[in-house]
Amino acid sequence: MFKNWTNIFTTDCSVIKMLNGEYVYPIFKNGRSSLSNYAQQNELEVLKNEQLSTLEEITVFLRDPVKRFVSGVHTVIGFEDVINVPAFLKEVENFNFYNRHFIPQVYWLLHLLKYFKGKVKLLPVEELYNIIPNRDAPKINKLTAERKQQILSIEHENYIQADQRLMHRYLGKTVELKTIIEEFKYALSSS
Repeated sequence: MFKNWTNIFTTDCSVIKMLNGEYVYPIFKNGRSSLSNYAQQNELEVLKNEQLSTLEEITVFLRDPVKRFVSGVHTVIGFEDVINVPAFLKEVENFNFYNRHFIPQVYWLLHLLKYFKGKVKLLPVEELYNIIPNRDAPKINKLTAERKQQILSIEHENYIQADQRLMHRYLGKTVELKTIIEEFKYALSSS
């Protein structure tokens, strides 16, 4: 499935220390732009890589997997100025193209595990707006109903299945990150 997925996580693993002292791990298509802009506007501390090892708990906002997949694929189409959308969607469907905007959120947690061994508090992304006022979105065309249907028409179950289980099992809970990764090894190793 997601062969060489680690190649898309070549940037730093960053966590933002919020004004309330909470640490938040921003994930693409889960309020990351809003969080990053808020952090910059408020001169918040951003911890990276090895600095994360001293933390005890990090909050992670999760998004509905289907909505995230659609939004993520649409974002890539906009960022990459994709001309032949049907051909691009076929590449996505066949796992010949994927990126951080729509790879399952559980992969983001595995990336976090490289540097952090504590607990994660998993919350719905809708709760992010209880702690920040920002509603920043990428500068691309709005998602149309036609484009949404086009994206949903491709086989996307493997992009959402693990995240649906992740949310069902752990949303609203605080749990050891290693526990989650152990449970989802099947999804991560088959990749």
